[in-house]
Amino acid sequence: MNIATIVLSAGKGTRMNSDLPKVLHKVLGKEIILWSNEAIKNFSNKIFVIGHQHELVKGYISKDSQIIVQEKQLGTGHALSVVFNEESFLSQAYDYVLVIPGDVPLIEEEILSNLISKVVTSKASIGFVVASVKEPFGYGRVVIDKKDNVTKIVEEKDASAEEKKIDLINSGIYCFDYSFIEHHIEKLTDDNEQQEFYLTDLIELGFTKKEKILVVESDEVSIMGINSMDQLHNLEREARKIIINMHVDNGVYFQDSSTAYIDEGVSIGSGTKILANTHLLGGTVIGENCTIGPNTMITDSEIGPSSTVLYSVVSESSTKQDVQVGPYAHLRPGSNLGNNVKVGAFAETKKSNIGDGSKVPHLAYVGDGELEENVNFSAGAITVNYDGENKNKTIIKEGAFIGSDVMLVAPVTIGEGAFIGAGSVVTKDVPAKALAVERSEQKHVEGYADRKKRKKKD
Repeated sequence: MNIATIVLSAGKGTRMNSDLPKVLHKVLGKEIILWSNEAIKNFSNKIFVIGHQHELVKGYISKDSQIIVQEKQLGTGHALSVVFNEESFLSQAYDYVLVIPGDVPLIEEEILSNLISKVVTSKASIGFVVASVKEPFGYGRVVIDKKDNVTKIVEEKDASAEEKKIDLINSGIYCFDYSFIEHHIEKLTDDNEQQEFYLTDLIELGFTKKEKILVVESDEVSIMGINSMDQLHNLEREARKIIINMHVDNGVYFQDSSTAYIDEGVSIGSGTKILANTHLLGGTVIGENCTIGPNTMITDSEIGPSSTVLYSVVSESSTKQDVQVGPYAHLRPGSNLGNNVKVGAFAETKKSNIGDGSKVPHLAYVGDGELEENVNFSAGAITVNYDGENKNKTIIKEGAFIGSDVMLVAPVTIGEGAFIGAGSVVTKDVPAKALAVERSEQKHVEGYADRKKRKKKD
């Protein structure tokens, strides 16, 4: 049995009011079209129909899929007609055609396989997925007669007042007998409110021809489509619940799941606590037994086991085990923290490696730095890494102590076990175990305060 799997992804998504093609909007950090790729990854003969900004969209389609361009977007029926007029498609022999809208990201492989199985075993010409919903507005209604026969699908704009009361909706997911499509696809017309060729009209054609039609019912969430920013928001909210419940089942605690934003590609170890208003984005990996949040955003980063990130922002960085970040710290891209490192309150790091046991406690900046083990980088100290043209590196060897309010003007190396006196501006390399002090000599002006008071009286 040979099945063609066709994903319709050509639409602009006019109601999105966005220049970005609809299928490239993200749900939990992942483009909608990539969700489609995932749902059909185990299917053969995958075909994506793309249209609006197709040069941009095609970069997101799996390499084992065929791409067919629908130059003019004249409806879903027209999209399938384009496929059935493509020579590369016609050169293959198919028994069935599975059609999936590209804007239904939560559809699962199991539902698709079940639909195919029921169509094949019952020898139906048409099968499609439906759901009963509380708010059917915007969806095509499935009309069933008194004998439980599916007679047609009517779109929202073409539905009568009575038809709009129907709560059984069409998902846009179909399995057709190939020969049925072959003989009926060109019979579709654009005689409707939208002046488009509707794929749904094939259902009424099948009914009038007394073809066998069946439906497979699914839950509403799995077939939620996206045609507006509001629908994108609603779908992402439901997707968040699914993702968070999955993490809860794996032993992750959420203090307030309603304010946790976890992207689909995030991994969280068991025993970890996610506190309120935490955002874990991209491909972030959180180790076991961590505490993350509250009010924390971590993007495309890896946090090692038993670490704490509090009121902080971490981007494209990594930590090892037992690390403390925050409160109010910022790890910018390229920050790599070893075991038992602390980056404390209002500290910032960028493109730096900080060795095991080192501390950047508070109010400090380490940029383009190489800190070895057990370095103390005190409050107010900074690496002066930019000379107006180039970024330069600061190297601090094991056990060095950098005093408060120090400026290390890169490129510079601080030797092992060296001490830098508070307030120093260091422009030259410091030898191991040496003390470097660079500041003006302290002077006392005796009697100054009394003279100043007398001057004011005069």
